[in-house]
Amino acid sequence: MSPERPVVSFIVPALNEELNLPPLFERLLALGQRLSWPSEICVVDDCSRDATLRVAQEWQARHPQIRPIHKPLPHGLGRGIRTALQHVQGKVGMVVMADGVDPLEEAVPQFCRLVLDEGCQLVLLSRYLDPADSQTIPLSYKVHHLLFRFCTAFLLGIPFRDTTYAFRAFDIPFIRSLNLHSNGFEISPEITFKTHFSGGKIGQVAGRQTRRVHGKSNFLFSRAARGYSRILAEGIYLRVTRNQKSRVAGHSQG
Repeated sequence: MSPERPVVSFIVPALNEELNLPPLFERLLALGQRLSWPSEICVVDDCSRDATLRVAQEWQARHPQIRPIHKPLPHGLGRGIRTALQHVQGKVGMVVMADGVDPLEEAVPQFCRLVLDEGCQLVLLSRYLDPADSQTIPLSYKVHHLLFRFCTAFLLGIPFRDTTYAFRAFDIPFIRSLNLHSNGFEISPEITFKTHFSGGKIGQVAGRQTRRVHGKSNFLFSRAARGYSRILAEGIYLRVTRNQKSRVAGHSQG
């Protein structure tokens, strides 16, 4: 008997996360048992220097719903997510950080409800809906978030306060239609901007991240700033072209 086709696809980009993967797998497998829908765990190894890929393969031997994928160089979160989108089989995709800092147990059931029952194409985890949830964010990150949030609100008219956080859920067929191209961390706002300007329905779930136990984050704002700036410029272009199309449609109807 063939395994049941997954409805939920957890996408786990991983770079040098061998120690963080086992506890993350335990949490995701437990969540999979709680969900009303079958799930898969797609682990994208980003050419790790440690045993990340081997650990994922060892877990796959005991849990076939874990699917390790080795992505070739160059590195990049965006490349990893785009690679996963070529392989996942579910309806609902969820990007989960391999360091285990995401509030999975609280957010995942809400993600599923908003995508499957309420028709959202994208659901963001926001650490700023409840002021208490932002307490675990480093101060330097908060400053960068504030600046980027001002730009997205002022330049793009997008009201969401946490457009850059990678932990999110989406309708996989819809996201595939957006022709994503980002290679790094800027893929998160790219998904948000393109969903917004394509007329997609976006939901939000409040939550807070915890702190990683092993290793260090691969995110450096100085390295990601260029990608964020490029996506912001692309967002301005999307807003202008959408407004032009709306005016043309209004004239034709008049």
